[in-house]
Amino acid sequence: MYFPQNDSWIGLAPLNIPRYEFGICVLDQKVYVIGGIETNVRPGLTIRKHENSVECWNPDTNTWTSLERMNESRSTLGVVVLAGELYALGGYDGQSYLQSVEKYIPKIRKWEPVAPMTTTRSCFAAAVLDGMIYAIGGYGPAHMNSVERYDPSKDSWEMVASMADKRIHFGVGVMLGFIFVVGGHNGVSHLSSIERYDPHQNQWTVCRPMKEPRTGVGAAVIDNYLYVVGGHSGSSYLNTVQKYDPISDTWLDSAGMIYCRCNFGLTAL
Repeated sequence: MYFPQNDSWIGLAPLNIPRYEFGICVLDQKVYVIGGIETNVRPGLTIRKHENSVECWNPDTNTWTSLERMNESRSTLGVVVLAGELYALGGYDGQSYLQSVEKYIPKIRKWEPVAPMTTTRSCFAAAVLDGMIYAIGGYGPAHMNSVERYDPSKDSWEMVASMADKRIHFGVGVMLGFIFVVGGHNGVSHLSSIERYDPHQNQWTVCRPMKEPRTGVGAAVIDNYLYVVGGHSGSSYLNTVQKYDPISDTWLDSAGMIYCRCNFGLTAL
């Protein structure tokens, strides 16, 4: 866990199931980890299992609790919270790329399907802005820069403006009424670029790039700064952290993590 007050990190309780390429979000001041890939290594054999399991971390007790499983196994999925409900979007189940979407309703402790996206997406990012869910970029099964938006009042999706860059395994954050996407991979190279989406203009604007390219990053917004954490530069795994100031369009360095991490989960609590 990172504390911006003193720019420092501490370790927390480990997950019940070790996993990567999972979804993560915060609901009612608890952290939810959804899906992903569990890896079991045996002599001469590595077994990968695509998960539909869900875990919830309680900051008061520093413990993880297992919750109701999703209807489908999903890795490289998108996860958001809207109106007190948790949405799991797309991903990969080990055999197929997914366009299905389901939501978890805490009051009845149940997952229910909602309208599927217009296309399959994995390794993408999802965000909520002005009561709408955005599914951005990803792979399905080609690198994409397309973006679509879900209206919960209509239970339907529509396409909106595409990003300048195709992206997979990138970071996303919402602040000051904009969606920001950063880093990732376009199928050819690791990206340092960052773009900003204006929903009123339905337009993407390219901002000042990061100091180094990163894919498989974690991203989170704290106090109107976008923190971009870890990932892979194309030559090495990273524990370094940069934060983006959207007002001045500049990047600053923050304290690095204890460990290098890639294709992991990051959220603000």
